[in-house]
Amino acid sequence: MSSTLLQATGFKRALLLCREGKHSEAEAILKSLQDEFLAVCEENEALKAQLHEVAAVLDLADNVRFDGQKYWLTDGGEQKGPYCQVCYDRDGLLINLQRRENNWECRNCQSRFMVPSKTAVPARRPTQRGGLKKAVPLFFENDMV
Repeated sequence: MSSTLLQATGFKRALLLCREGKHSEAEAILKSLQDEFLAVCEENEALKAQLHEVAAVLDLADNVRFDGQKYWLTDGGEQKGPYCQVCYDRDGLLINLQRRENNWECRNCQSRFMVPSKTAVPARRPTQRGGLKKAVPLFFENDMV
């Protein structure tokens, strides 16, 4: 029998016991129903808190952007960050990165992320005039078996 049905029949049983003058038995049933009600209220509050936490995580995930190295948070139109990719991916934590001369550093996991150079020269493509140089093999076959 479900808990709701037990509660409904419990109240009816307590009422009948009161009408029969069996007040101590009715009081015991009402006390049991009260304890069950308080437990349901506590469970309801815990579920509400859990739902709020899940909604906050989903909202955060919608506002986090990955730039290829680190995360940025958009909050009310304002961009905040950067945050550590390792800490967010591994633990779900937004840990602010500290700017150094040539990199960003995470004080939590000690990861480092390169600061893109504004004067970076794009890689040059070989021209047809000079021809392509022969590629150097990465692995050599060993004839000695």
